[in-house]
Amino acid sequence: MDQSVSEESEADEFGEQSDWGLRLPRQTLYDIFYMVTQEEGCLPFLIRMCRVCSLWRDVALSPSLWYNIDLASPCVKDKYKTSETVRWLCENRLARVQELNVGGWKFTPIEPVLDVISKCCQDLRGLNMTGWKGLNSEHLKFLIAKCPLLSRLDLSSINPETNHTRSAISLLSISHLTKTMGDRLTHLILANNRLAAIPQLITAIAAHCPNLQVLDLSNLRTVAHTTAPLHVEKLQEGCQKLRVLRITNSQIALSTATLKEQVASPGFPALEELSVAGNAVDGFCSTPVMDDNSVERILKSSHKLKLLDVRGCSRVSDSSLVRVPAWDLEHLFLSGCYVTRLSSSGLELIAQKWSHSLIEVDLAWSTATQALDLAVTALADQGAESPLRVLNLCGSSVSLSPVKAVLLQCPLLVSLNLSSCRALPRGMKRLYEGNEVNELRSTFEEKPEADKVDGTSPKQEEIEAENIVGQNDQQNVVPVVGESGGNSLN
Repeated sequence: MDQSVSEESEADEFGEQSDWGLRLPRQTLYDIFYMVTQEEGCLPFLIRMCRVCSLWRDVALSPSLWYNIDLASPCVKDKYKTSETVRWLCENRLARVQELNVGGWKFTPIEPVLDVISKCCQDLRGLNMTGWKGLNSEHLKFLIAKCPLLSRLDLSSINPETNHTRSAISLLSISHLTKTMGDRLTHLILANNRLAAIPQLITAIAAHCPNLQVLDLSNLRTVAHTTAPLHVEKLQEGCQKLRVLRITNSQIALSTATLKEQVASPGFPALEELSVAGNAVDGFCSTPVMDDNSVERILKSSHKLKLLDVRGCSRVSDSSLVRVPAWDLEHLFLSGCYVTRLSSSGLELIAQKWSHSLIEVDLAWSTATQALDLAVTALADQGAESPLRVLNLCGSSVSLSPVKAVLLQCPLLVSLNLSSCRALPRGMKRLYEGNEVNELRSTFEEKPEADKVDGTSPKQEEIEAENIVGQNDQQNVVPVVGESGGNSLN
């Protein structure tokens, strides 16, 4: 951390308290601290408040303020990531902690750490153990038994290389977890692991965890290096409260289901986030496993959907996207989809459907110029009412006119990625963020609608725009991205 989490580091000399500090009611100061921790997190804020004066220290050490502790934060220095630090914190600060993130820490042995957490943190609801390589099934059994309120578990990157029968991520271990925790399990994150028997794992979750809200199966690899089937209808029947489903970059595909099973399934009525993105390179997935039918089966009743990520899914077209039942989507990621490559696609209809609600849109590497231009123009048509804040057009063939429309008509825009956009003037081809967006917008506001009034040709328009933003090259503020290439999607 910025200062060592120890009694010695907190025993510094305090300066003389000011009058306002002495007069401030403790409850008022507590309420202020609580609001700040809600916005910024508990660490390092509470540690810094302990060093202001004795009054602030006493209030900051209130156990109820130490409810969400992120020890994976950059503010925690590596030299303090020891079993002794966890022991001291649990015994002296974390009696009321509800969320504890110890992801990335290395403990040898693990048993003493779990023992002190289970004894001292009786209010614990969520525990992040990302990267605990030595975590095995016995450790998980002990934790589940000793922490009766535990309902949220992050077991990411426990065994990314191999699957062992004694691992905490084995089929037997996770099956025991689902049966023992049952309806108290609400969040289960298994990302970045190698798993066997994924279908049986899904069956266990669907059978025993009716209150599950978050299921993250991102970046999963099967032991047999083959695609594992996911019976989504079975999961829909057993987990009606699911809000977040992530199977990004995983060796998972929907299993076949009869038409009767698909019709009878209730879907995911509470789903707010779906990520089925593939492992894309330059916007295109080499091994697509999701198609239109898969998207329709998953989202058949998801009217509350807020985020949809289908990047790299080259088999996903406008056919399924226009049928998504949600009408207030806020985050849409489409780069690498079939809809972004087909000139006659319904990309414009998709943009029109959600232009009133979209906050973030990813259309990177789109090559269907006409469809793309119409879609971007549709986003701009909301004018001053547009909620759009982030637009990614990296590597696309977007024209200058739609970009200009977005800049002038979307006042909340704070991020615009024009890197490697081959149809734009060289000086514009980069990522704009924050005030840079306003500066780019102002260059077009200097000549409003001049091109339409005097009949300037598209070619002349490009030349004028290049002259306007050419100062970016001359000032060498940001390196210009070349005509070809670009970053791969994560």
